[in-house]
Amino acid sequence: MPLTQAPTRLAVVTPVYNDWESFHHLLTELDAFAGALGGARVDVIAVDDGSTADFEPGRFRGLALQSLGSVSVLHLACNLGHQRAIAIGLSEVDGLARYDAAIVMDCDGEDRPRDIARLLDAAERHPGQIVVAQRARRSEGKVFRGFYVLYKALFQLLTGKRISFGNFSVIPGERVARLVCTPEIWNNLAAAIARSRIPICHCPTDRGVRYAGASSMNLVGLIIHGLSAVSVYSDIAFTRALAFSAGLALLTVAGIASVFAIRLFTDLAIPGWASYMVGFLVVVLMQSLMMSAGAVFLLLNNRSMPSIIPRKMLPEYVRDRTTLLER
Repeated sequence: MPLTQAPTRLAVVTPVYNDWESFHHLLTELDAFAGALGGARVDVIAVDDGSTADFEPGRFRGLALQSLGSVSVLHLACNLGHQRAIAIGLSEVDGLARYDAAIVMDCDGEDRPRDIARLLDAAERHPGQIVVAQRARRSEGKVFRGFYVLYKALFQLLTGKRISFGNFSVIPGERVARLVCTPEIWNNLAAAIARSRIPICHCPTDRGVRYAGASSMNLVGLIIHGLSAVSVYSDIAFTRALAFSAGLALLTVAGIASVFAIRLFTDLAIPGWASYMVGFLVVVLMQSLMMSAGAVFLLLNNRSMPSIIPRKMLPEYVRDRTTLLER
């Protein structure tokens, strides 16, 4: 039975950096998935994020792909990073203006093509909503999962928000047009979706096993990824930092007043104690004021910076296009 009854056009957007072996496996699985969709057309748009490994088009053109409509590769002029490569891919989808929905997924196998059916079923039940894969079970090691939990906790502390999903998603065409005109998607897709106020439907999935090689994501990469997500909520993060430093300054002033009150109106003070405490609290007060000033400066500077609109950046960064399949 077809996974969807209505003919539709779907674009699969996947960033690739050197991992052409995994992309080879992904195309094979996507072709099998497309064959089960009945009347739907599935095109693949891969974004080569400035790969240094040789790209061999002949290897992919030799694949016996029976069901995919087209496969194209956008070659970026430089390495922009995973999230920005996705933004470029979605901008390409919007520019072509012929797709009912975009499917965003990684090419390494951890986003399983067979789970797309579940996402599309959820999209059919919730029209107009972005359907995101929420991991019911992860396959990474305990150390990585521990750092990932820490990242989510810090993100919530800095922004007051929770994000329980990643890039794997189905985005309706009209929502793609909206997202690629927002600067937030340039830094982090999941955070941009959460901030966009577009309705979101969560679909539980398990994380797959990599097709080949080991993940390039390490502690440094996870920190950078986390900071990019926080940057989407930079105004909120700076405001919370300002509130914290201002509150700390008020507590410090109250502490200094308490020290003077104890020193002047009671006999509880130990000789030299008041001077030590006042000196310490003055240092804390100065640091609080500096934190407040820094938060205000960063907030105002962030608002004065020109916004990057991914849709406008498409011609600036796409160096070339390679068509591997066209029907």
